[in-house]
Amino acid sequence: MEKLDRPYFDLENPAHLKTLDSLSLDVLINTAAYNDVDKAEEEIGEAFRLNSEAPSRLAGYCRKKDILFITFSTDYVFGEYEEKREFRMPFQETDEARPLSVYGVSKWAGECMVLNRNPDALVIRTCGLYGRHRGTHLKRNFVELMLQLGRGDKTLRVVSDQIVTPTSTWDLSQNTYKLIQCSPKGGLYHMTNEGECSWFEFAETIFNMVKLAPDVRAVLQSEYGAKARRPSYSVLSKEKVGKYGIHFQTWEKALSDYLSTSSVKP
Repeated sequence: MEKLDRPYFDLENPAHLKTLDSLSLDVLINTAAYNDVDKAEEEIGEAFRLNSEAPSRLAGYCRKKDILFITFSTDYVFGEYEEKREFRMPFQETDEARPLSVYGVSKWAGECMVLNRNPDALVIRTCGLYGRHRGTHLKRNFVELMLQLGRGDKTLRVVSDQIVTPTSTWDLSQNTYKLIQCSPKGGLYHMTNEGECSWFEFAETIFNMVKLAPDVRAVLQSEYGAKARRPSYSVLSKEKVGKYGIHFQTWEKALSDYLSTSSVKP
């Protein structure tokens, strides 16, 4: 399995696509993205270059070379649906995208551009990702951040009115592999762990599992004051992948598995 990263392979440089010509590829999976949701409100061009233009170029290349292309999108392509929030109705792939932020718009544009250039591509929407990575330059995921802050003596403020599904990258990668083996039709697919919670409930569960007891205060999004707007409810339905026999474990079980690894123990 080939892993391509900077400086050897730069998604923002179209000339680097030639690097792929020397590889014998059946599947190309794009895991690169601009994912600083708040910073994207200012770095609009960079967000669109990485989340829209770059995956679109890869999708076009893969169509010409008869390579299966897979890229990942986000629950943040959805906005405020009062009925979804009130009745806890997970979003289906056919629901209208109404992104609230530059980040959400850039990812939605990427979805459209990828599938326009390559209808056989798989665009996988997911939510609340956390997992292990080798890049020291990458930002900490929510679990690692909570573990770090939870050891301190400061009061933590965590949003309580945004409902999501925390998703393990390990579970996501395993089920993405299963989906590939099913030879699915091109298009949108939702893939997350099972269940839902607020970020505050997620934080409380992390602390309970590792037996930390920091001072944690639940705050509303309006109180937290983030630059970018987030949907208050963005849980994704997995009925479509379920028809392929793909099922996820609960977010609590996935979190427990992740916390059992030595690299994230408090």
